Amino acid sequence: MAKAATKKTVKSATKAVKPGRRAAAAKPTKSVKAVAPAKKPAAARAPVVSKDELRAQLEKAQTTITTLRTKSREATRAAKEAAARIAELEAKVAQLEKTSSAKEKPTSAAPSAEKPVKPRGRRALVKAAPDAPIEPAEPVLADSETPEE
Repeated sequence: MAKAATKKTVKSATKAVKPGRRAAAAKPTKSVKAVAPAKKPAAARAPVVSKDELRAQLEKAQTTITTLRTKSREATRAAKEAAARIAELEAKVAQLEKTSSAKEKPTSAAPSAEKPVKPRGRRALVKAAPDAPIEPAEPVLADSETPEE
């Protein structure tokens, strides 16, 4: 079993004062004088602008606002057109992928379909072409006859 940890009491750095006694007078420490914040120089006044100059500034600001608004409209219009074009191209790509995958499937099946099927046996020859003359696939050779090598 684990032993119970004993708690250690930590004595404070100052001496405890017994009840009924006066506390010792605290030793005075060096006092630091508070430094007064640096005074800021008086704020410089803005130059006085005439009404005509203010009107000119206002007109200039209004013209820049209108040009920025038109540029913003053109940019959003171009962004919408680009998004529409992207969607159109993605649809076209998907359609082309479908058509290419549809074309690939018959091509893989086509070579097996093109492979000629040999009719086996005499009955198969008769069923394949009833009007065609019946010919054996290989001539029957007698024991004495051998094919030329």
